[in-house]
Amino acid sequence: MNSRNVCHSLAAALRFGSTKLNRSGWNPSRRCHSISNMSGQLGGQLSYVQRMKMLQNLREKTGITEEVIRRGKCLIYYKGDPLLTDNFSIAWMDFDDLQTEPKLFLENAMLLGMAEGGQFQFAVQIVGFGKESKQAVLSKSQGSFTDFRLSLMMMPTYEASLASKAKAIFNWHRRNTHCAKCGSPSIRNSTASCRTCHKCEEVWYPTLSPVGIVLVADNTKSNLLLVRQGRHPKGMYSCIAGYVDSGETLEEGIRREVAEEVGLTVLSVDYKASQHWSFPTSNLMIGCHAIVNGNETLDVDTSELEDARWFSVEEVRRSLDSIKTNPLETMSAIKEGTNQFFVPPRGTLAHSLIDAWLSG
Repeated sequence: MNSRNVCHSLAAALRFGSTKLNRSGWNPSRRCHSISNMSGQLGGQLSYVQRMKMLQNLREKTGITEEVIRRGKCLIYYKGDPLLTDNFSIAWMDFDDLQTEPKLFLENAMLLGMAEGGQFQFAVQIVGFGKESKQAVLSKSQGSFTDFRLSLMMMPTYEASLASKAKAIFNWHRRNTHCAKCGSPSIRNSTASCRTCHKCEEVWYPTLSPVGIVLVADNTKSNLLLVRQGRHPKGMYSCIAGYVDSGETLEEGIRREVAEEVGLTVLSVDYKASQHWSFPTSNLMIGCHAIVNGNETLDVDTSELEDARWFSVEEVRRSLDSIKTNPLETMSAIKEGTNQFFVPPRGTLAHSLIDAWLSG
């Protein structure tokens, strides 16, 4: 069985008052000045600052033009799943391959970013293109639509971040069609970076919630605490995580979550890394390492966790090496009863936290 077929078999288990701006609709006759000004440089590499300035110009001034659309590459979604190659990379497509009008494209697309070579990057939901859209795309591409959660664990890091961003913003627009201030319908701008109320002109931007995620070690640093929730794939143990409440600092939120979920007192918290995560909504995962007093007894909140357990450093290291070497085989071994547990695969902040701790 090839890796693509194995992945499909595992997919089911892995599902578990503001400033007023002008509303920038699509206008085919409007030219994007940043493109014209940079035309002599698009043959080479653009700096990060140049790309950010061009994207800012599109979001805040010119909006999306037909010139921009035709210059872009598209990440295709069908019912929430991205179009990927057999190697789990984005199967980018040109606008012309979609055989649709720019106006219809814009109603179902969002501006993701810009590649170093000057190509604009879009994400587009093709369900709105009609019943035949899926087959038409598949016939012209070198990819297939892949379960979204599985995709994030298998894609290259940069592309996974693009896919996560697109999913979160599509979901936000779908859930926020009316103004939260006056209740009137709102309309999205051409880049999908915000919505403006049709009546009171209040501007609304996509939101995200802070989540603290922490790898806990005892004070001897010889054992690591991993937990599992019922929605985790069978056999997977991960890090404690929870939303930071309003009024809390990150450190306070982590200390509270550890106390609530496993009954331990956190002695120190060290920030390590962050990651956007679009499950179940748009979250900013803020990753930390923490030390607890290893003499306390675990008091597991079974309403939140299915299990919590101390693992030796060597047990966790073996699991990490296995998931790095062959993630699909490692996850499959749990189902076959030849493996007791595994740590989260790449593409997750929990994986990075564990890797960083063992490498430190």
